[in-house]
Amino acid sequence: MSSPDDHWVRLDPAGCAHSSAPATGATVLGEDAYRWFVPKLADRRSEAAEGWTLARVTHADWVARYGPCFRSTCAHQAATPAPEVRALTVRQPWAWALLNGKSVENRSWPIPAGLIGSTVLLHAGKDIDRAALRDPRVGALPGLPARTALPTGVITAVGRLDGCHFAKDGCCAPWGEPEVYHWELAGLRALPDPVPAVGKLGLWRPPTDLIATLETRPKEETTSGHHTHGD
Repeated sequence: MSSPDDHWVRLDPAGCAHSSAPATGATVLGEDAYRWFVPKLADRRSEAAEGWTLARVTHADWVARYGPCFRSTCAHQAATPAPEVRALTVRQPWAWALLNGKSVENRSWPIPAGLIGSTVLLHAGKDIDRAALRDPRVGALPGLPARTALPTGVITAVGRLDGCHFAKDGCCAPWGEPEVYHWELAGLRALPDPVPAVGKLGLWRPPTDLIATLETRPKEETTSGHHTHGD
């Protein structure tokens, strides 16, 4: 029997929850909830083909069964094979901002479902977005280096592709832009020494020798990013 306290959860093929929303208002029906999580029909069809599902659960069940998924402490993730590694090139100062308070990365396309949970290398591109240096949001972050001190053409951090969601009104302010996908890069750790690398478009595969180099370097505890309640 349904209840006003029910939740919709979006589950990957292993049964791990990646999205959640109360089963009220705009998400009272399952089809509306799925559209809320994944706005594009092609993306929903692609997920369905891969085995993604939607479930309506009570609040108690949500807390007991799926709460650990959103805290990255569930058995699903513990049993998951070692994730793939991808790299994402971001121009400065946005790459620096992602390590210092910027909560989401704006992209016109979603993270492929199969890469959610994968390790991501944050690559600072060679070009600098000079207009962004004058952006008041960036300027308000503490410790912004001078333009000439921003590292470029290097891997600056390692983290995880934690999820993404299509922008909603007022979503992820002040960093989220409208009508795009908001990517969540969780657990970003700054490298003690940035590693030179040539960037590419999209989520690119770093060379194995580059990955091996990063795996031998000590990790800092600097972190940012989070798994949101409704990606």
